[in-house]
Amino acid sequence: MTTKTIYLLTLLFLTCGQNSAENKSVETESRFSLTISTYNHAEQIFNGTLSYELTGNFLTISSRALFSVKDTILLRKPVNASSMNQIQNISLDSLNDFYFNNCVALTSGNEYYILTTNDTVKRTIHLHHYYIDQIEMLINELNKQIPDNLKIKYLTRETKQDCK
Repeated sequence: MTTKTIYLLTLLFLTCGQNSAENKSVETESRFSLTISTYNHAEQIFNGTLSYELTGNFLTISSRALFSVKDTILLRKPVNASSMNQIQNISLDSLNDFYFNNCVALTSGNEYYILTTNDTVKRTIHLHHYYIDQIEMLINELNKQIPDNLKIKYLTRETKQDCK
């Protein structure tokens, strides 16, 4: 083999090795997203549904009027890494998929739909006027990034929900 051939083979080997390492780092990179959609039954006619979508390091807040198929973007902004880490570390694994407050009629109260995706694992939680500590922590952390007029209004620990 000539020096030129050895040089080309070495270059080819190093290049392939770098691409392989780059591909591995892309594969292990976490893909996290979170969407919270909420509305109040009594106010939905006037206010529609608000959605808070966290993908990558961006938060997008949009509104959809009742009977509309189009969203209106109200805000799009970057979210700081510290807040992203806090949100990702809130454990939702132990929660059920659905919570219903028997003290509130089906056509009353606040609805919350939470969709999380972590890599390929998707999780949906639906709360009908129901309070849970982890959801409050999640919403409080997200609200730190949101102007007052767009903050998510969540229930309080005192919300009555144990009616039979």
